[in-house]
This record gives sequence, structure tokens and C-alpha cells, in this order.
Amino acid sequence: MECIRTMCLRSLTHWFHYANDKFNSIVENGYTTALILEDDADWDVSLRQQLAEFARGVRTLTNNQHESKKAPYGTNWDILWVGGCASGAHQNETDFYVIPNDPTVPNTTIRGPWESPAGPSIQWRQEHPEWPVDSTRYIYRANMGCCTFGYAVTLEGARRILAELSINYLNLPVDNAMSDLCAGSNRPQLRCYAPFPNLIGTFRSEGYVSRDSDIDQWEDRKFEWHPALAYNMVYSTRLNIHRLVAGEETVYSQWRESPDPWSKAEVKLGELEYPRGVFVSQ
Repeated sequence: MECIRTMCLRSLTHWFHYANDKFNSIVENGYTTALILEDDADWDVSLRQQLAEFARGVRTLTNNQHESKKAPYGTNWDILWVGGCASGAHQNETDFYVIPNDPTVPNTTIRGPWESPAGPSIQWRQEHPEWPVDSTRYIYRANMGCCTFGYAVTLEGARRILAELSINYLNLPVDNAMSDLCAGSNRPQLRCYAPFPNLIGTFRSEGYVSRDSDIDQWEDRKFEWHPALAYNMVYSTRLNIHRLVAGEETVYSQWRESPDPWSKAEVKLGELEYPRGVFVSQ
């Protein structure tokens, strides 16, 4: 999978054209699949383990059980929305791959960056209390998404997105356009899959809220200060980067006194046991 890095941009218009260039690059180079990351993206130190299970979940949901080193997620999808502010399944979706007691899942009271639709529908969660939203990671066919901290596309997916952006979505933010395509709003539906909570987050260095974004103005909060943080990451790579570079074996949760019984405040690299998921179909 090719990796393409994007940057934080100063307007939605610039963001639109920059994303368009990325999809163009994928099509022109004939990349089978590509991963697109924003430059302030962050991820858990156990990302490899997370992605291995995410790949298993995607293959399960797409009925593709043949693991391949060249295509660990298969290729019968258009978008893997692994990082964003929000994603959600269709309210009638019944097929989920659930990972219980995930030590890299923070409880709902300490997630961010804002209130948003979350994973399975409320009705599904009420019908399946054995998979509590606080400690479970869900993988599902996404009907919506928001923000583009990190996502993967196939060549066919990039072609379809590029065509729609060039014709029908000239004045809409890219993530909103992609969300519409995942939902199939008035056009053929893209095959989108996502984890919730997200696997790719965004890092914010210590400072004023007004420095966090070039798009949002935050006039009512411009002088509000916050410590360094990584949205939805427990063992953030960026928050642990100095320890990792120094070769230390222990990494810390960004919540030093972990409030969650399924997640430890500190772990040693290589000793984190990542659980296997199960397929749930109603």
C-alpha cells in the first residue's frame, strides 16, 4: 500500500484541490491501494497489532477469508476510513466485527474532539449490551464519516471519488463528499469500512486552542489553553516519542491513572496483548 501525506491547509478550497491532486496521483500512478495521512496524524504504539485485527475484520465483513501479504485487507472495498472525527454504520446495519475489552480504546467520557455519531446505532447497542461501547472497538460498513486524519482507497475507489469531486462536489468539503458517497446519496454507493473508535487520530501540541486549526476560528475559545493531547489514542506514539527514540521499553497512557479496567496506565512494548475480534450478525 502506497503512503501519501497531506498537510494542514488554510481553507476548505485549498483542502479540496489538494485532495483532488492526491486522487489524481493514485490514478495516474496506478496504485492498487494507497494510505493518505494528514501531517498531524497520530496512532497507537500497537498500530501493527490493531491493523492486523482490522484487516481480519474487513476480510470477514467482505466475505474474503483468504489472507494475502500483498492485499491483507482484500481489495473489494473503496475506502477504509481508519482515522477521523466520526463515523457511523447505517441504522439498519446488522453485521459487525467486534473487538471486546480493547486496551487501546478510551472510554466515551475522554474521547474527542467533539460529540458525534458513533459506530453502531443506538438501537443495535441496546440490543447487544454484551458489547459495551466504552471498551469495545467495532468494525463495520460505514454509512458516514467526517475528517480525514487517515484513510485508504483502492484504485477503483480513487477513480470514483475523483469523478464525483470533479462533477458533483465542487463546493463541498472533501470529507462531506466522501461521506455522501459512502451513504450512496443520490448516486452509486461506495464500499466504505471503518473502525470505531478510529485507529488514526490527530495530535495537538501544548498551547492555545486557536493554534489547533487553520480552518476553525475558535473566537469564543481562542485563549483557552490545553496540554499536549492525541484524540482517542491511549498509548499515543507522539506523546511517547521521546521514550521510543531513547529505546525505553515502557510507554504510558496519556491518562497516567487509567480510569478504565480494560486498559493499563503503562505497558511494556511487545507485552500488550491485543484481543481477537468476533463476527456478530443479528
